[in-house]
Amino acid sequence: MRRTRRLFLLAIVAILAGVGVSYHLQQKITAARPRIVPKALRANVQAAGQDWVYRKEEGGRPIVELRARDMERVEEESARILLKGVELRLFHKGGSEFDLVKSSSAVFREAEGSLFSDGEVQITLGVPAGAEPSGRLLGIRTSGVWFDSATGRARTDKPASFTFDLGSGEAVGATYDPSTRDLQLLSDVKLQWRGRGENTTPMHLEAGGLLYREHESKVYLSSWSRLTRERLTLNAADSVVTLEQGNIRTVDAQKAEGADEYPGRRLRFGAQELHLDLTARSEIEKITGAGQSWLEATTDAGDTMVRADRVTMDFEIRDKASILTRTLVQGSSRLESRPAVRAGQPPRATRILKTEVAEIKMRPDGEQIEQMETHTPGDLDLIPHRPTDPRRQMSAERMWLRYGGKNQLQSFRAVQVATRTLKPAAKGKPEPRPALTWSKDMTAAFDPETGDVTRIEQWNEFRYREGEQEATAAKAILEQAKNLIHLEGDARVWDKSGSVKAAKIVMHQETGDFTAEGNVASSRLPEDKSASGGMLEKDQPVQATAQKMVSTDRNRHIVYEGGAVLWQSANRLQAARVVIDRKEQKLHATGKVVSQLLDKAKPNAPKKDPVLTLVRSEALEYDDQQRIAWYKGQVRLLRENLDVKSRELRAFLNQSKDGSGDSRLDRAFADGDVEILQSEKARTRRGLAEHAEYYVTDERVILHGGYPQMFDSATGNTSRGRKLTYFANNDSLQVDGAPAQPAVNLIRRK
Repeated sequence: MRRTRRLFLLAIVAILAGVGVSYHLQQKITAARPRIVPKALRANVQAAGQDWVYRKEEGGRPIVELRARDMERVEEESARILLKGVELRLFHKGGSEFDLVKSSSAVFREAEGSLFSDGEVQITLGVPAGAEPSGRLLGIRTSGVWFDSATGRARTDKPASFTFDLGSGEAVGATYDPSTRDLQLLSDVKLQWRGRGENTTPMHLEAGGLLYREHESKVYLSSWSRLTRERLTLNAADSVVTLEQGNIRTVDAQKAEGADEYPGRRLRFGAQELHLDLTARSEIEKITGAGQSWLEATTDAGDTMVRADRVTMDFEIRDKASILTRTLVQGSSRLESRPAVRAGQPPRATRILKTEVAEIKMRPDGEQIEQMETHTPGDLDLIPHRPTDPRRQMSAERMWLRYGGKNQLQSFRAVQVATRTLKPAAKGKPEPRPALTWSKDMTAAFDPETGDVTRIEQWNEFRYREGEQEATAAKAILEQAKNLIHLEGDARVWDKSGSVKAAKIVMHQETGDFTAEGNVASSRLPEDKSASGGMLEKDQPVQATAQKMVSTDRNRHIVYEGGAVLWQSANRLQAARVVIDRKEQKLHATGKVVSQLLDKAKPNAPKKDPVLTLVRSEALEYDDQQRIAWYKGQVRLLRENLDVKSRELRAFLNQSKDGSGDSRLDRAFADGDVEILQSEKARTRRGLAEHAEYYVTDERVILHGGYPQMFDSATGNTSRGRKLTYFANNDSLQVDGAPAQPAVNLIRRK
């Protein structure tokens, strides 16, 4: 045991000796080395160091971390820390991400908690803790940046450029708040936004100022803004761009005007408030304008202009292009279409549509209109380019306009419609009254070359009025080239002079001529109140029925065909065909003619049964100036007890101007195989001759020509002579003979 203790003591002594030797050896080595003296601090520099770190926390969570490769603390009025190789980390809430700021040099004022870098600064936003930098906004390069360590806010008034995974840009002046992650670019902003995905067409944004709020995924463009994408350009005041997964999905612009140009087509639009919806590849799929909205489309075919409180344009994406497919206009809408003027072609009408809500559908190419439809009552105005053409205005509950090629109106459909046609005034004449129509349904067709109306069809309670002329029908068709209106189904036309009703009526708008067919019934009021005493009294309305009626020369020439019947009170005329020429004051009737004239009673004369004169024939010619009615072909006149048959008969009507005569018939002359029967009670007188004359006043009958003869059934006597004159009022007979033809009186023996 003692022996072991000695061994421990010897070991301790040996160790101490070794340490002593090592110490003396180290001392010699140290003494041999050159002495390192710390670098002297510059004037006013209190301290200096390397790998300097400043950190600020709140509740154990890092807020700001400032690192520098070199540090100098300068004492002036307030302490400054001069940093080189600066790296600033501004932590987001939660501390999982930070914004990284790098600068070659900076000045840190600890008392103020501010950092200023006058040199180039690189800022990287959204850096994950412990990972490589990534995020929407990757880097900003600028200079003259101030940082607030308390809040982490940064600002600069110098030009700044930035790049990020979706684009790049530049501006003058910027501020950034890491707590809200708001980035503001102060002026002269230019931004190229590529978006995500392959083959995405970039959008170029310019503005007087920009505010990017990451938590809202919105970019606010202020003062003025301009967006450009391929052929699309949008200029506005303030605008708001909304992002979705890094892509621009909507744009809201104030006081905006835009243009979208393609070969052969130019689209311009604007509004007080304009909203754009874009696809994930930043392709436009909808544009909505509100407040004084307008749209102008210009193509080789012409111009289309739209004004409304609200305009919505829908686009279809084809071949990376936005093709306009539909436009909806709402509120005080006005759509104007002006066809292009082409050399060698007639000018076409301008169309103006006014309504509250209208929808425009485009052809597949997006350049030409296919259909226009109103969803509320509207007015369509067709304004001709030629001053000689009529101007048409249409008002309807609903309208559908279909277009052909070259934006040319092809057809029109409307319900609960009213039209107004304004015809140009002839030289030196007043402007004519407008032509007005109404109906529940209407269609119209247009010439593909000129755009002029070629055909209009209206049905269901059709009404028409032009000046004093009016019409109704179940259906109406306008043939513009012929200027004809076809009225079908219970058709009726009237004015202050009369009316016509038929199954079908065809009217000529310019001349007023018309043709009526199918159960025609007409009524013509007297032209004046003067009595004529003729076959057609001027002071009495003329009623007529026929299967067909043709009126020309402003109703001065009228033709009735097919069982025609005309009458004035008891006076009637029947024939297969009747022609009235009011200008020449003549009447022609053919085909089983039957005329009926009723005598007028003399004033203050004893009352007696009226005398009726009935004449049948194959034809009739009446001259009102001469008061002569000339009946031809199998003529038969019946009057009281008188029956006259002949091949022809001329009836001379009374010439009295006041109509006071007691007979419409003054005298009648019959020619050709004349046979006269005069009957009273049981007595009959029968006369034969080639010519006979009958005078109403004294009831005198004269027979001559063709060896006249008269047979008296009461006496059985037959009288012959060159001329026989019979007086019915006194029952006397006068027989005149000739040397070659002596009078003969045959007496029958009893």
